[in-house]
Amino acid sequence: MEKLIIAFVFLASTVALQAQSYAFGIKAGPTIGVQRWNNYQGNDPLIAYHLVSFIETAGEEDQGALFAELGYHVKGRSVHFNASVNPLTGANYEARNFQLKFNNLSLSAGAKKKFPVGLNQGYYSLAIRGEYNLSSELEIYEGFEAGINKVLYGITLGGGFEFPFSELIGGVIDIRFSPDISRQIFIPPVTNWENPFTGRVETLREQSIKNLAFEVSLGLRFLHKIIYVD
Repeated sequence: MEKLIIAFVFLASTVALQAQSYAFGIKAGPTIGVQRWNNYQGNDPLIAYHLVSFIETAGEEDQGALFAELGYHVKGRSVHFNASVNPLTGANYEARNFQLKFNNLSLSAGAKKKFPVGLNQGYYSLAIRGEYNLSSELEIYEGFEAGINKVLYGITLGGGFEFPFSELIGGVIDIRFSPDISRQIFIPPVTNWENPFTGRVETLREQSIKNLAFEVSLGLRFLHKIIYVD
């Protein structure tokens, strides 16, 4: 975690030093997280959140920018069980919903291309991303914490709009699609796994899980403008 923060400070300093002017800010919003557990016990989305700080170059024509971001993202999935009745015993089982959460700190570096949209600016972006898992909540898979990978990497595809409030302050609407390339968790086959819902001993298939996140952010963007005086 400390290395990610140090790397962000380094990238942010590089962006600020290389740019005549630069912009920085913060954004946050909802996250829809999905994981594929080999189709095991459904694959319902997790509704969570994220918080991101950013810095980027800002030229006079502002047709593009290099940027660095440091963020906190909650990823994972939900598992929903419908209400059911055991045909042999007649026992009733209430509907239940479980959440698998991975709380990750991320560092991203990338570029964006900007284009005018009326008085505002639209953009699309591409970034490479590294993440560190701070903690996890495995309601349905307790005992498998050893299979969690602490360090991950992936890419982020995005787009959005920047709209000015004043010369130096503006708003941001950002939409991101972030697939992981590496695995968040790997669980080898377990032959004597006790199902916490049925109490029966079953075989748990190998699970090789990657995160996929869709995020929508609202934020504030502050321009640090350098003006040269003759």
